[in-house]
Amino acid sequence: MLQINVILNSALLLIAGFLVGKLVNKIKLPAVTGYLIAGIILGPSILNLMTPEMSEAAIWLSHIALSLIAFNIGSQFTIRTLKSLGSGILWITFLEATGASLIVTLSMIFLLGQPLHIAFMFGAIAAATAPAATIMVVRETKAKGKFTDALLAVVAIDDPFCVILFALATGFASMTISAKDISPAIVLLDSLLGVIYALGLGALFGFILVKVIPKIKTPAELQTFTLGFILLGAGLALHWNLSPLLVNMALGSLVANLSRRADSVLDQIKALDTPLYVLFFTLSGASLHLSALQNIGFIGVVYVVTRVIGKILGATTGAYISNADSTIKKYLGLGLVPQAGVALGLTLIAKQTMPEIGNFIHPVIVSATVIYELIGPPLAKFALIKSGDAKI
Repeated sequence: MLQINVILNSALLLIAGFLVGKLVNKIKLPAVTGYLIAGIILGPSILNLMTPEMSEAAIWLSHIALSLIAFNIGSQFTIRTLKSLGSGILWITFLEATGASLIVTLSMIFLLGQPLHIAFMFGAIAAATAPAATIMVVRETKAKGKFTDALLAVVAIDDPFCVILFALATGFASMTISAKDISPAIVLLDSLLGVIYALGLGALFGFILVKVIPKIKTPAELQTFTLGFILLGAGLALHWNLSPLLVNMALGSLVANLSRRADSVLDQIKALDTPLYVLFFTLSGASLHLSALQNIGFIGVVYVVTRVIGKILGATTGAYISNADSTIKKYLGLGLVPQAGVALGLTLIAKQTMPEIGNFIHPVIVSATVIYELIGPPLAKFALIKSGDAKI
């Protein structure tokens, strides 16, 4: 019998993820859904082809993939972009993210009786959206117009709110577990300092990288040096118990704002990310034990439903406050349902840093991701059609 090793595991994950991703594309679903399904098939619940060594390697592969995702997210935060979006989009984004987080948190506490720190973790993760699925639907429907512009802007700048909320929730959870007699004010202050330190470290590395970039000549060298800084930021963040996502978001933002070669840098990093993303999502699916769903079924239902309610209410409230178009008020929230990469990555970080919490949260979020990636694209398509932007 062929002995499975880490290299063979990686090959199976890449090939199976790619093929199942292409298959689900045929039925108009995002590739990420196929990656997750492929991982579930290869994982312990069905074929059980994942070795213990691969499970250990998955943690570090996930950190690398998430660091690239965070760098790309941060690169969208430029002064020029924020000025062009206007305050209205920022209001909508802030309220749809915090709306989902608040409603999920309150539901976990009052409907399910979950401890405060676990409720906060669920609430923080609920803020994230999945831009890839929404962008896919926009391209498919050839949508153009004010509604489409608003939708794409919100999904592009939503995830940083989630990462900051998660950093605060993680700090609260870790201090709650380690020392329950510490006052909430100290917990909040420590969490805020962790966010500030992470953003400061990323900004420092970004400033250094911007100064060095003009001296780099070839695209290959630019790719190598930038990737080195991304991994350096993530590695030091993990060593100092900071958020590698926040570090690399700040790094990406500094490069995008200050470097004249920012577009070239981003192109070189994007050239690396697809295989890593396929591995990341298939590994997320492979780490799911379907038997665990028997114990968290109702929690999953509450999470899925209340997050959608929070997204819709928050987006609608923000649209009214900013006096947006009527179509944005009515339908924008429906385009914010998909959830994938950042949410899954945060649960994997929780599994590594706080296993007792992460192992409880992870199957809920993976299951919810599959559901969101199944129902999200049709809802986004419905919203684009009702807004009048879709050209189908």
